Amino acid sequence: MSFQTASAAELPYEFRVEWMRLTDQEGKALTPPVDAATVAVLWLLPKEGYHTYAHDPGDGAMPTRIEAPGADVRYLPGVPQADVFEPDMTVRVYDGPTPVFLVFAQDPTPANVEASVSMLACSSQNCFPVTTTVPLGVPPESAPASSTERPVWLNDLFRARSDEAGAMTTPTEKASSVAFSSGAAKENLNAGQPFAPIATMSDGESLISVGTDDSWNFDPRPLQASLEVQGLGKALLFGLLAGLILNVMPCVLPVLTLKISTLLAAEGEEKERKRAFREHNILFSAGILTWFAALALLFGLAGMAWGQLFQNSAVVFVMLLLVFALGLSMFDVFHLPVLDLRVGGSHANPRLNAYSTGLLATLLATPCSGPLLGGVLGWSLMQSLPVLMTVFLATGLGMALPYLLMAWKPSLANALPRPGNWMLTFERVLGFFLMGTALYLLSILPASMQVPALAVLLVAAAAAWVWGRWGSLRGTLLRRLLIGAGGLAAVGFSMYLSFAPAAPGVTWQPFRPDTFRSMLGKKPLLVEFTADWCPTCKVLERTTLTADNLKSLVERYDVTLVRVDLTRNDAQAQALLRALDSASIPLLAVFPEGDAWGKPVVLRDIYTAGQMEEAVRQALRP
Repeated sequence: MSFQTASAAELPYEFRVEWMRLTDQEGKALTPPVDAATVAVLWLLPKEGYHTYAHDPGDGAMPTRIEAPGADVRYLPGVPQADVFEPDMTVRVYDGPTPVFLVFAQDPTPANVEASVSMLACSSQNCFPVTTTVPLGVPPESAPASSTERPVWLNDLFRARSDEAGAMTTPTEKASSVAFSSGAAKENLNAGQPFAPIATMSDGESLISVGTDDSWNFDPRPLQASLEVQGLGKALLFGLLAGLILNVMPCVLPVLTLKISTLLAAEGEEKERKRAFREHNILFSAGILTWFAALALLFGLAGMAWGQLFQNSAVVFVMLLLVFALGLSMFDVFHLPVLDLRVGGSHANPRLNAYSTGLLATLLATPCSGPLLGGVLGWSLMQSLPVLMTVFLATGLGMALPYLLMAWKPSLANALPRPGNWMLTFERVLGFFLMGTALYLLSILPASMQVPALAVLLVAAAAAWVWGRWGSLRGTLLRRLLIGAGGLAAVGFSMYLSFAPAAPGVTWQPFRPDTFRSMLGKKPLLVEFTADWCPTCKVLERTTLTADNLKSLVERYDVTLVRVDLTRNDAQAQALLRALDSASIPLLAVFPEGDAWGKPVVLRDIYTAGQMEEAVRQALRP
């Protein structure tokens, strides 16, 4: 890939602005929601054969960034495709006319505001860095309200996300956005006319999209019509059966292990075993029903769907941390004060333990579905809240039915084996089940969160071990408080370091031999050699190569930043490293402009921000 420069008149992109006023109801439908607002739609219009990288382009690509004073900028997800210059790398792009939405809570002041645009416009031959400003103009007094004049892009606005909305979501979400043809559609747009989006299929065919309606309009024909729910009576019956079947679904494997621990929890004399057995099963069932009631309220009031909680990465991570902690407790690393699943242990509050175990069991079952459940949920979610609550409680009753039956007939406890040393082995087996569940939860986190999540789990494991070793009830209250507070603080701080939103960074040019050769001597270059497997490199990137330090160097010395990534074997990058008399990384090289470009100043291994600036000064010294 080669980089070229172009005058404003020669830019491979054009821009066009539309204005629209949103009602309160429409503003609250955005993510995140706003009150009534004015929206400027900045259209990115490529010339034939050009595209730009999306705002969330993936690793190694320059993101599209739009900024305007007072605006909450919202972007559509990019369309995944193979990078034209590195076919083995998948990136997300904006291909064809693409809207970017600038949401103003109030009309912009000053009225004639400008948007700054930074992006990389690429064809199959070259790329143009585009840095420009686009006048947004004055929001016209007669800007149409979307409720009266509905533009075709309004559906996209409801799907667009701001930076804040995506802080805990995956940058690799599959794009559901439509791609726009750049022929007749662009001509209509330049002429001020609306156009219908065209969805491009994988086989190259095209079809006209939904037009201007908010929702799809289909008339589905169920293959098994007798299993479709059409009334409350059938919904209650099917909900009861669906909940019962949910107990034996393979996806509820961690829940099954918790149920086994419930059955083995009672011990002591026969009369006491029966009493504890009945009580434990009743409270376990109460936890199940409580969670189903909470789900009904959540789905009815928030309009969510079954399993949608697990689309939220924060919820998945909290569940991962909880299940991992439960697994550690089963290996006797430490003991949880409330949710203790050790089958042979004594619980300080057995009632609360049984109830919380029922809650956890149902929460872990939430992502799963089974026979009859889909039809029941589909029908109930379209009903009023009382009907929805009734159907969900019937489903919860079905799931709790085996435990209520055992509570009704506690003599079943006689069929259980007596406590013994075998229970310690059983605890460890349950621990492996829970660790397997933790591994599954880790796998459904976005790829960008998995390594930070592992770092938090490592700190959590260390904190749990310290608590189990020195924070037991045998210690003084002060010592337990100090150890507990220290452990929670360590886990919280590790979460902050791992997941805190990154400060606005600087743009690194990826190393490509042809581009690098073309830049040598024309401008000063600061070249960093790094790799994902190099921990020292990562430390430097967090301490020395920070955004503030690099921005200062760019502003003061006008250096261009180039990153050489050695994560995977790259013969040409290795050749450049050897040419600098080095065979290891980290390495930083500063190439001066002019005839002295062949004498770069080199920093090896660990270096400070002061040493980095001194290397730049020395390289640029006449």
